[in-house]
Amino acid sequence: MTTARRDRYSGSIEKRGTSWRIRYWLPQDSNGKRKQQSETVRGTKKEANTLLRQRLAEIENGGFIPKDSQTVAQYMDYWMRTYVQTNTAPKTQQGYLYNIERHINPVLGGVELQKLNGQQIQGLYAVMLNDGLSNRTVLHCHRVLKGALRRAVTWEVLSRNPADAVSPPRPIAKNLQIWEVDTFQAFLVLAKDSPYLGMYKLAALTGMRRGELCGLKWNTVDLDAGHLRVTRTLQHIDGQGLVEGQPKTERSRRTISLSAGALDVLRAIRVTQAEQRLSIGEVWRGTGHVFTTPIGTPIGGERVSKDFAQIVKQSDLPHLTFHGLRHTAASLMIAGGVHARTIADILGHSTITTTMDVYGHLLKGVQEEAVSILDGQLSGTL
Repeated sequence: MTTARRDRYSGSIEKRGTSWRIRYWLPQDSNGKRKQQSETVRGTKKEANTLLRQRLAEIENGGFIPKDSQTVAQYMDYWMRTYVQTNTAPKTQQGYLYNIERHINPVLGGVELQKLNGQQIQGLYAVMLNDGLSNRTVLHCHRVLKGALRRAVTWEVLSRNPADAVSPPRPIAKNLQIWEVDTFQAFLVLAKDSPYLGMYKLAALTGMRRGELCGLKWNTVDLDAGHLRVTRTLQHIDGQGLVEGQPKTERSRRTISLSAGALDVLRAIRVTQAEQRLSIGEVWRGTGHVFTTPIGTPIGGERVSKDFAQIVKQSDLPHLTFHGLRHTAASLMIAGGVHARTIADILGHSTITTTMDVYGHLLKGVQEEAVSILDGQLSGTL
């Protein structure tokens, strides 16, 4: 037998097996009557208390919306404020908000959440495709919407996820932009006077993402042991400037062994920073970052990408973005026979499947060489 108790927030919490049920009174309706609302929390008693306090605060401030009248736009706003902002990186939040405001809300925002169905969601994707948006853009939008609605099911706002019944378009595989070794060497000659030359070199030597390079600090670099740890990122967020965050996924938090060439690059950067610090004295604003401006402040990734693009544009080199250096690093490792599992670890992919999805087509030549070697070893026996 379960018992409910009245707490100091004028709501009640009741133990229900492995979950908790909270109850609270809604504001008076037009007839002066009040209804009681209940929700189930599949978590700890502390989490149930937190949700109860939040609901009561919303009622007191006039911001509470009963779930039976909540629109998709209202729910997405609530999801962003309460879940996304506390569980994702700022750059991810920015991407979610863009998809919601630009694509989801204009079509589905006015629909009551309880009445949202798969047909309406599929219609959204058809509108996006008819507007000339790519399959990949539609897929990104689908992932945001499906994730938000999955949370609504967990919160028992919805009994099922209507996005589960929808089939988003498959993304069209892109031809990866990569450079051969001689092309990259030609680029380095052209970029010899760039303030970001060291970052270009380390990007190709490690395959690190732009945000990971910008967020790299000396206290995570061990020049004696020959490795660095990826523990943080630095991204530009609209309206906030440069914001330090966590790596993209848990596997993105990784240790990368450094080659002799990478160690030379880092040592040269350290010498340059020491000279700059001595030159300007108290003006130096050291933050501990590896890649900095001449006064020691961290560098934003957009500035680096812009410089990279200008160098490529002014040359006869094949088109490549800064992120293409990461693809180049992966392709060179594949060509050298490095196992896909090792490549996934170096790049910080969440699974080896991600590595195979992105770079699997590049493994064809390596596989042909492997079976040729196997044939040579077994030909005598056969």
